[in-house]
Amino acid sequence: MLNFANTTIQFSSQWKNPSDITTLLMIISGDVVQKALAQTTGCLYTPVCFSFGWVTYSFMALIGMMGDGRLLPPPDYPVKVFNLDSGYSRDNKNWVIGRIVRDMEAFLSRDKPMLGRAIRISVWKAKENPNRYTKHSYSKIHILGLATTTIQLAIASIPLILYGDWSILFLTAAGTLLAIVTGSLPQWRAEKLPNRQHSKAKFALTSGNGSRDIMVVIGDGQCLDLEELCLEETPRNERPWEKFSREQTGLPTEPKMVPGGLLHFYRTMTCIMNTMTIGGLPSGFWITLCVCVVQSLAWLVLLITTAAIAEHTWFLILVGLIGMFQNAYLAAVERSPRNRNLPLEHVETILMKKVMDGLMDLEVAHGCGRALVSEFFPGPLREEEDAWWKGDTKAYDDIRFQARNTRGRTDKSRHNR
Repeated sequence: MLNFANTTIQFSSQWKNPSDITTLLMIISGDVVQKALAQTTGCLYTPVCFSFGWVTYSFMALIGMMGDGRLLPPPDYPVKVFNLDSGYSRDNKNWVIGRIVRDMEAFLSRDKPMLGRAIRISVWKAKENPNRYTKHSYSKIHILGLATTTIQLAIASIPLILYGDWSILFLTAAGTLLAIVTGSLPQWRAEKLPNRQHSKAKFALTSGNGSRDIMVVIGDGQCLDLEELCLEETPRNERPWEKFSREQTGLPTEPKMVPGGLLHFYRTMTCIMNTMTIGGLPSGFWITLCVCVVQSLAWLVLLITTAAIAEHTWFLILVGLIGMFQNAYLAAVERSPRNRNLPLEHVETILMKKVMDGLMDLEVAHGCGRALVSEFFPGPLREEEDAWWKGDTKAYDDIRFQARNTRGRTDKSRHNR
């Protein structure tokens, strides 16, 4: 016989004070926290809030440090990076570059829609970056993060004010402090920025053959070296940490020893620097590893402590939900390249109904279309196309001229990103 009264009482008790579910919620959405950190780290304060998922993320970070040594997640958007001066291409391994291309394509889809064209080549010129080597700028999302944290702490204070229960406030404050410590680790900046940040090269970022978007960046001596960044050398090596030594000691004009035993040697304007190591690993890597171990233990303690809370759990759930939605927004939000230390000025957008026309226009206007031909046309070219790239442009240009009203246009309106 069905016992409706008993079941109703159980449901009512659980919804009045859902103490069991809080422990379960603490271990979900670790990947959201990781992507939110990857999006926003670089400053002393990171707007990633206390939320559900931090327990799982702390162990994900520890496993990553013991494995490949990285904090950044693998790229979630396929990109190939072309050095248009040398002709070399590389598959991107850095999460930051994947997000730059993803966000730029989303922006262009609104600003310069394809409208049936086959190719869209956006050309950008790098502007001076005010943040050198290891610094990032604060932005609106940091204000949003600070406001969200304030709201969380205010909600967590309600049980203390009304009932004298300080447990929710303690957990929220402790979790917020641990989140801020994780976001301030210097290894985030070591992985998100290259050592060379004054590149003169021209780069192309695209998903490769079949993609309808190509993003061309003209370095002009002010660009992050995207070719170096896409390789994402492991932080277990010294090279990703050299940029910190440059910022602390400055750039000497002569080879010399500087305080701390850092050797600077110049050859063709290249600075070679020795990073302080302990046991063969950079000291910054050791700091990150030790913090990850302590954080894992601390989040485990908080998880066990959460299981002991028997009253006023709705306040903790509300705090966690607010943080979870805030972090989900940070993980997915579009960000300008300027926020990734790559301020850009729009030069032109080439929209063509034929991919070959777009590459030729890029070659004529900026002298850098040739390196992309083999990527988008791996097979043999037509006779008139092959002749064009060899210097005999008349036959192909005549064909284009006859169809000039249907084969696309170039937009040279200027704006910054």
